[in-house]
Amino acid sequence: MKKLFFVLLLSCLGIVTLQAQSITKPSKGSRLFELSASGLDNLGAGLNTTRGGLMVRDFVSNKRARRIAANLNLTFKTDSPEIKKFNEISFLYGIENHMKGSSRMSTYWGYAGGLNMASTDNISLTVGVYTGFDFYLADGLYIGTEVGYNALIDLIKGGESAFGLYLPGAAMNGALRLGYRF
Repeated sequence: MKKLFFVLLLSCLGIVTLQAQSITKPSKGSRLFELSASGLDNLGAGLNTTRGGLMVRDFVSNKRARRIAANLNLTFKTDSPEIKKFNEISFLYGIENHMKGSSRMSTYWGYAGGLNMASTDNISLTVGVYTGFDFYLADGLYIGTEVGYNALIDLIKGGESAFGLYLPGAAMNGALRLGYRF
């Protein structure tokens, strides 16, 4: 079923990209809404947990955007005693700096910060940097990907007040995104 879905998705993307149409990338005043998802951990890459999110981006100039995101991370219980069910939600605010890219591709880098809550006994502030791109399939409709690196500052750990910096090492957060410009 997954292979069939993947073939259909690639076919649709190919048809859309072959059509000749004018594409306008976002500019000052544009608002973008997107859904993101990743499951790179399921591929054995060890990059992150299963993650889904919503994000709104507002362009304050032709090359700069503000973003507000809410993400939900899940690791499902497995047979391994080392991996436990884990739920995490984060709320982030960030700034994107867009580069030239091409007629259909918008490349960017940025930074973000926010609140990260794992169940009710672990609360952290998070800061991070990221880079990514959006590829416009049609005017306003895009897919993209992003990769970033985050650091956590613990406020509550294990239900106890705590203050400590946590750098997750080589763990990176990656996501595939689908969005639309209003």
